[in-house]
Amino acid sequence: MGVEAEFKHKILRLLKEDEEFRYAVAGLIGLGEILKRLEEHDRKFNEILERLDRHEAELARLREDMNKGFERYDRELAKLREEMIKGFERYDRELARLREDMNRGFERYDRELAKLREDTNRGFELLRRHIDALGARWGLLAEEAFREDQYLR
Repeated sequence: MGVEAEFKHKILRLLKEDEEFRYAVAGLIGLGEILKRLEEHDRKFNEILERLDRHEAELARLREDMNKGFERYDRELAKLREEMIKGFERYDRELARLREDMNRGFERYDRELAKLREDTNRGFELLRRHIDALGARWGLLAEEAFREDQYLR
């Protein structure tokens, strides 16, 4: 073994076996600074974990609030839907009553028109009979008057 290899071997053995030597070497290579930095990183990491825990808790509360809000809106929408359906049913009933009233009105007007048509036809029939009667009466007289007038000439 060369001098270098033997020296390395002794140093490694000392690091394993001699705690004071190990700490002295660690101090020389800046292990203390590294440990301080690691401790600072651990502290910051723990702060971040705490903030993350708070954020997760806040997210859970927000999720609960959101779900409660959705449930409240679902109930409100269900009530509005029921009211809307009842309103449509009420309007459907009112439209049915209006349709019935309108149909009864049309039926009444149809009956009135039929009576008026009958009255008009009877009136025209009566008028035709009167005209026929007048024609029959005056037609014979007019014919006799015409004949008499022809004889007079």
